[in-house]
Formats: sequence, structure tokens, C-alpha cells
Amino acid sequence: MTLNYDVIQAIERAIKSIEREYQHCQGLILTEHDLKSLIYVRLRGLLQRWHPENNSGLYWHMRSQDHHILASPLHLEAPWYDENGKLTIRPDITILEPEHLSILHAYDGLSIPSKQFEFGGNAIILELKFVRNKGGITPHTFERIKADFHKIKSLRERRSDVHLLNTLYCFFVIFNKTDNRCPEFNQFLNHNARGEWYQYIYGTGRVSFDPHPL
Repeated sequence: MTLNYDVIQAIERAIKSIEREYQHCQGLILTEHDLKSLIYVRLRGLLQRWHPENNSGLYWHMRSQDHHILASPLHLEAPWYDENGKLTIRPDITILEPEHLSILHAYDGLSIPSKQFEFGGNAIILELKFVRNKGGITPHTFERIKADFHKIKSLRERRSDVHLLNTLYCFFVIFNKTDNRCPEFNQFLNHNARGEWYQYIYGTGRVSFDPHPL
């Protein structure tokens, strides 16, 4: 089945629900792995057949390119090839079309590649960043955020030649323990919050280091 990008709004709501929970329970997220796990659980729930917001066209267990093998559309750190043909790009979360996935052979039916699977079709990826330092998003952190953007932009531009993908959409998810942000990041977000192939989701725990918060 083809991935329906109408599910993008449901994914956005699922991630924003984590922000609300985080603000209520500020010890919920200690590491980026915590954030990744929380999003994974929400997305797995969304991809169940019974979920009222699942208009993705995908479900938790689906037939892969090898019809006797079932696969999930949701995966963590699935490696992608860089411009040098190396498996150095690992989006935190990938949603793919199982019918275009094989764990037995390459997409063209030849021997399996070194990563032990291959897929094509359409995909949604999520690139996550959790900023846990007291200073929040500093100019240095902002440079890393921009680097992630250019990395995925480059990946998307090469998708038809290298990855056999038809279309690729990306969520850049940035959670900040505090709500401290440098002006450069605010300006970037104001001008680049959403594009044709991506969107940013910013979330904050609103943690204050003030010993006497209001």
C-alpha cells in the first residue's frame, strides 16, 4: 500500500502531545533516547488498524517485497547511503512502505546489500534533537541543527538515484529542556518552520533553574 502523506498532521499532533506531557512531568525526558522512545511508542499506536487517525495507508504488520515475510513500517536508525555510498546517514526514525522492503535481497533481486535490507517507495523520516543543557539552544547548538537540515536536504536530492525512493518527507523535531533559545535559532525557525518536503516541530519542557519559580 502507498504511504498517504495526509498522516503528517496526525504525526504532528502525536509529537505535540509528548510536549504537553513533558511540561506536566519535567523529568519525563532525560536523554535523546527517551524522546525517541516516546515518539516511537506514539507512532506505533498510530499505525494500528483501529486508530481513528491512521489515514497513512500503512499498518503495523504488512507484507514485504517477499510475500511470505511480514514487516513493520516503523524503524529506528535505519542506515542510508551518503554521497560516497557509505552507510553514514541514520535518521532517528523512518516510516517506510513494507511492500517495497526486502530483508532477503537487494531491491532489484540481486544479493542483499551490506546493511542486510533494502527499501524503496515513499518514506517519512524524523530527525530528533534533545537539548538538555541549562543554556538551551546556543549558537553552537544551532549550527548542529542547521547541519542536520543540510544533511537531509542532500539525502532527499539524491533519493531517486541512491535510495530508490519516490518521495521523502522529514520532521525535524527539536525538544528543549528549558525554553532558552538564541536569536539566530528563533530567526531561522521563523523563516524555515515548514517547507514542501519538511517541517520543524519545537517542543519545550519549560524547566526553570530559578530557585523560586513563579
